[in-house]
Amino acid sequence: MSEIKVNSIKGVGASVAAISIDNANGSCTANITNNLSNRNLIINGAMQVAQRGTSFSAVQNTFTLDRFKFKRESTAANFTMSQSTISPDGFSKSLKVDCTAADNSTAHNEFVMVRYNIEAQDLQHLGYGTSAAKPLVLSFYVRSSLTGTYGVNLLQIDNSNKIYSRTYTINSADTWERKTISIPADTSGVINHDNGVGLQINFSLVIGSSYKGSAVSSAWETYTNSNFASQHGVNFASSTSNDLYLTGVQLEVDQNGSGVATDFEHRSFAQELALCQRYFQQIGAVGQDGTYGIAPGYLYNSGNNVAFGYIMPVMMRTSPTITNGSTYLQIETGSMQTDINSYNFVETIFPSTFISISGVLHTDSGNNNQIVVVTNGPTNGLATLSAEL
Repeated sequence: MSEIKVNSIKGVGASVAAISIDNANGSCTANITNNLSNRNLIINGAMQVAQRGTSFSAVQNTFTLDRFKFKRESTAANFTMSQSTISPDGFSKSLKVDCTAADNSTAHNEFVMVRYNIEAQDLQHLGYGTSAAKPLVLSFYVRSSLTGTYGVNLLQIDNSNKIYSRTYTINSADTWERKTISIPADTSGVINHDNGVGLQINFSLVIGSSYKGSAVSSAWETYTNSNFASQHGVNFASSTSNDLYLTGVQLEVDQNGSGVATDFEHRSFAQELALCQRYFQQIGAVGQDGTYGIAPGYLYNSGNNVAFGYIMPVMMRTSPTITNGSTYLQIETGSMQTDINSYNFVETIFPSTFISISGVLHTDSGNNNQIVVVTNGPTNGLATLSAEL
């Protein structure tokens, strides 16, 4: 019987082995660039889910497309953030940032960025704070009318308050480019096993001098303002002609330390929506009459209050807050509707998918213990539940 004994198998001209072999036990490690499921730590990286809407003007400290937040501080510039159909091959959506009011002088304390937070308990396999800590690779597709050097960083919020800050360059205007950033393992910074922020990613657009005085990171380092966006070079607020598109955001374990990003992991829309709903969800579903049915309830306090229970489609990260929208009470006969002016949680069973809610009505609408249906009015927007990081 013939045998072939090799240390590795490498493509002609390749710098990284496709297959590496352990001479001691004969096991092998393959550098596979696709078909690995559950490797992307980013939810909605393809920008498909937009529960809050598809366009947001005058954004400042605002969640826009699901899981992505816009942060703006001090600058006189203004921006619109939206879901765009301009996208690279293999994608149908992107997040667009458009400068709508320019500011050509960046003060030292100004910043504008797109932010993403990752739940800490989803990062335990990284082994941070141990000798077995794993390196990461961040990859994304970006396109902008403004070429130049942009800052991007990762922050460890827990315990160590550490930062890894790098740059990438947009080389050609209005052209999709895929960027890859290697992130070293951190053997000293522990990520807590909880539902708080474990890692934060910031894509810088406008950065004042107080936040970019240091050199880019060569390893995880103690956070200071000056290393937040090290060597960021552009002022995205310089012109209302400036726009930027982002999609295909992926953060994954660097399996063999090669710094090579795998193909973007596309999940179904249903999977992506369910993952997003852990942090934010709309209450109710559209009915045939154009209203949004939520749950059965009953009146009490001489018909001035309503109580009802709501079953959420997925368990949320923490006890949610009712936000956004005007919810209506509708008696089952359909003969009357009235606003619910305010809400509070009678009981929030967490972790659970069931919450009990009471509301104060706009007008006296019935008798005690009268059974009603709680709906969302078709012209007043959906009520929502938020448990965002």
